[in-house]
Amino acid sequence: MAPLRQVSSANTGLPAGSYIYKIISTASRQDPLTYSLTDQLACISSDDSLRFYSADLQPDGVIANANENITCLERANDAPSNVVATAGRDGLIRFRDKRSKQKVLEIQSPHKLVSALVCDAEKNFVAAGIENPEDGPTCSPVYIWDQRSPAAPLRSYVESHTDTVTNLALHPSHPTLLLSSSTDGLINIFDTSQADEDDALYQVVNHGSAIAHAGFMYPGTDIYAIGTDETVSFFALQSQKEEEEEPTPKVWGDVREGLGCEYVVDLAWVGQQACVAAGKHSENHLNLIPIDKGTNGPLDYSFDLDKSISFPGAHGEEIVRDLFTDTHTNTTYTCGEDGQIRAWKPSEESTMDVDEGAASAKKRRKDKKEKARFKPY
Repeated sequence: MAPLRQVSSANTGLPAGSYIYKIISTASRQDPLTYSLTDQLACISSDDSLRFYSADLQPDGVIANANENITCLERANDAPSNVVATAGRDGLIRFRDKRSKQKVLEIQSPHKLVSALVCDAEKNFVAAGIENPEDGPTCSPVYIWDQRSPAAPLRSYVESHTDTVTNLALHPSHPTLLLSSSTDGLINIFDTSQADEDDALYQVVNHGSAIAHAGFMYPGTDIYAIGTDETVSFFALQSQKEEEEEPTPKVWGDVREGLGCEYVVDLAWVGQQACVAAGKHSENHLNLIPIDKGTNGPLDYSFDLDKSISFPGAHGEEIVRDLFTDTHTNTTYTCGEDGQIRAWKPSEESTMDVDEGAASAKKRRKDKKEKARFKPY
């Protein structure tokens, strides 16, 4: 197991008790996995701020009250990468220039409580998913806008999810296919070229428990799901050929014992290598575990524990919320519920060789609903 060493941490200036929900690189990106050298990072936190940092974690500007009850931070464009987008429970999607920190566009959702966001400026595409504030099932819509006409949604898919939408993702080689996941346990694939919701619903996948994270296994079409109960599954994108049999899903179930963890952060990428980030806050530890795809079937995914990358100390007894790896500098940035951003590099005697081809609270509250832990508030 290759250990990393912490090389720096940010003086975030956040109020005591603040969580950092998400961290992204604002560097130009050619595709979902290929970034330019990171010169700036952006993060959102529980004080509703959007903060920017240099690659060496020096403050580079702050936007207080970026949204009321902020929930989402996404890249709004890739080349040039000058705009980031945030959203929150106020129902506002706000686009800001990372250099001037000025707002350049605002979209009002028909419903408040935006819980998921994805953007593609090249296609003038913006999609948002909605949170369910109730205990029982209700409609949690997915809205799509053409950002050139932001006054009203271009598409409204309002019946396909019955609980909070947790993730949205566009597939790069199928530009009209939009993935949505939810705490109702479903992953929906919409063909956004279709206005009618029944016609647009291309595929429905049932993970079997509330979904915290889901997306595509780039550059292919396979789908991953991570449950709020630390379950992991892999699914195939439905073929357009009706005679083609759909592969049996790869269901790993609860991975905590097998991965030696207490919680799963998310699926993360080190260059072209997919990894699962898994933490053990009782031992102040985080591991980045490569996901391999074998040849015994189309969904032969497994975890390579022997090539795990460890983060000794991690964020102490607090949960790690997100991470990003810059392969140009072999630096991984982590953020968490301690309100800190930390930068990590390989120790001198080891290298970050996951892919050689690629450039809480102190105790989890047992009485909380499982789906609540992954909410960004």
